[in-house]
Amino acid sequence: MHFAVQKDVLVKALKDVTSALATRVVQPILSNVLIQSDNESSIKFHGTDLDLTIETKASAVVYTPGAITLPGKKLLEIVSKLPNDLVSFQINKETYETTVTCKRSKFSISGLPADDFPKTIEQRPKEAVLMPCDVLKKSILQTAFAAASFDASSILGGVYMVIDDGNFECTATDGSRLAHRFEKLNLAAPAAAARLDNDGAEGVEAEGEASEAKVATATLEKPASLKAIIPAKACGEIIKVLDSQDSGNEVRLGVINGQITFETKTHYLSTRLISGEYPRYQELFPKDFSHLASFKRDELMQAIERVAVMSDERTHLVKLHFEAENVQISANTPDVGRAQEEVSIGFEGESIDIAVNVRYLTDVLQRLVVEEIKLEMTGSLKPLIIKGIGDEGYKYLLMPVQAK
Repeated sequence: MHFAVQKDVLVKALKDVTSALATRVVQPILSNVLIQSDNESSIKFHGTDLDLTIETKASAVVYTPGAITLPGKKLLEIVSKLPNDLVSFQINKETYETTVTCKRSKFSISGLPADDFPKTIEQRPKEAVLMPCDVLKKSILQTAFAAASFDASSILGGVYMVIDDGNFECTATDGSRLAHRFEKLNLAAPAAAARLDNDGAEGVEAEGEASEAKVATATLEKPASLKAIIPAKACGEIIKVLDSQDSGNEVRLGVINGQITFETKTHYLSTRLISGEYPRYQELFPKDFSHLASFKRDELMQAIERVAVMSDERTHLVKLHFEAENVQISANTPDVGRAQEEVSIGFEGESIDIAVNVRYLTDVLQRLVVEEIKLEMTGSLKPLIIKGIGDEGYKYLLMPVQAK
């Protein structure tokens, strides 16, 4: 095998796939990246830890086709330090010794045969849902942060994704907070919408109404519904893949053999699903509220971040006192000091005091992309609901804490 890739293209591809490599290596091959020729002008890179698999394609000049696996992290470290020029790979098919050259630099790396690499990418779903990358990215960004980091293998350590008859929902909770995103998708027939072939080539673009509403259009390939609990760690990698896509691109979602797959023109990602029944979260949202506050998002976030400097490092507690046209934000740490600040708000209802974990509050404020937010409350120890004004598709439930 002999091929050459531009250094910056190679670094990006390796960064993408090495994210999937096992951190605790049981099998040496799981610390390797599979590199194989796709055609005369591209190379495919694959990385996996058996739970998460990432594949990406990069432009290259392929002189002699073939396949090899090389130590992923070490290869990335080497390539990152090379001059920004063409990097050439020559593999000895007998010994799997790989020579990497770039200008005057030359390295020799020991590889392993491609046949030993796990066959994690051979089965791909024949039936799936094609939807806009922008919609999926926004939904994951605004929910995955609320998943439980303390138990990644449980259902609370994942993002619950549902597609049903044009209704798309993403939900995540750790028991103390819950983030929920809803999108109403315009459904298009597969024959009338943009499609991704197995090799990533884009087909005929949607016409008429589906084309005009492309930002929120899903092309349904059977089945028309999908339910999956996706590990939060994998969601972080999905975001990286979606970040690399051009605006307007689409991603193909499918489920097969306990795995969910995400496929774009240049990337393929699959991850195991978390099994179990997700909590009936819709019942947690209060139907009524007795207090309503509205804020400028940036103003509130900056004030909270300043006050949070004096919050207890163990509890991260801040107190919010709502009355008339102001909210008073305060934090106090014994033997250290206290902080207090007032922010002008719109407020309906009697005065009320609420204490919250400040990190849980800033997490959502950082991810909302609206100018103003509203806070619905029913009591000092009752769930409070945060929404973006003008964005009714998103809501965030936060449980207050008992303040001493």
